[in-house]
Amino acid sequence: MFGLSKRQQNWLIVLAALFIASLWTWLDARQKGDNSGFMLVVYTFAILASFSTYLFLRARDKNNEALEALGKQLAILDRMADGTIEDEDYVFSTQKDEVVIARVNQTMLKEFRSNGSTRSGGYGGVSFPIFGRVRGNVGGYSGQSRRNPEESTPIDIGTSTYTNQRIVFAGENVVREFDLSKLVNLEAGDNGITLTIAVSNRDKASVLASINFDDLTPGIAASIAVAYQEGGKAEAVKKIKETKKQIQDAIDLEVAKSAKKG
Repeated sequence: MFGLSKRQQNWLIVLAALFIASLWTWLDARQKGDNSGFMLVVYTFAILASFSTYLFLRARDKNNEALEALGKQLAILDRMADGTIEDEDYVFSTQKDEVVIARVNQTMLKEFRSNGSTRSGGYGGVSFPIFGRVRGNVGGYSGQSRRNPEESTPIDIGTSTYTNQRIVFAGENVVREFDLSKLVNLEAGDNGITLTIAVSNRDKASVLASINFDDLTPGIAASIAVAYQEGGKAEAVKKIKETKKQIQDAIDLEVAKSAKKG
């Protein structure tokens, strides 16, 4: 609702309910000649107004930050749109005919893992002393241990490199390599901020998530890499220009919305 998080919505509802309740109570008491609840109405309204203003200003700041990040991504794509893919600054060991297309810093690697198991049921019986430190146990039955469902779990933070052959994540603790020729599924989230990768030589899918929004997102970088793999440099440049237009259209739309509100 209005771009608010669930927690923000709940707080707004609570404060609005408090204001309405205090107003209703005051109006009811006023009919009986009691005006003591007026200040409570003023206080609750002031809190509600302050919180609403805070949410509005925060949303506006976040929107401005998002537009600024899109502008920086657009500038990166502008430098790539002429077909010049700069890779001389990358310290990366390439394979035969491999071309480095993009590098995304501050990328989080997530993998689907279980956080353990849950034991349900079971009864330990009654424990009683026999002699000394020896204890006997009677009764009881064992419960069942069930492995918890797998969840997307943060594994490491590092740099992801995108080539026409591979996507490689290099973190402080782990390295993951995804061969584009073995892709089973490649799915990007909104604005490419998250990228789910499944390859045939790995049992589980992995997720690359962007932390630095001033850089290209994993989804954008991967889409260009796949285009290069499938159709060469010309297809990659075409994809860059398409993405550049989409980002520019998004910026123009948000600017137009802000102008109408202003």
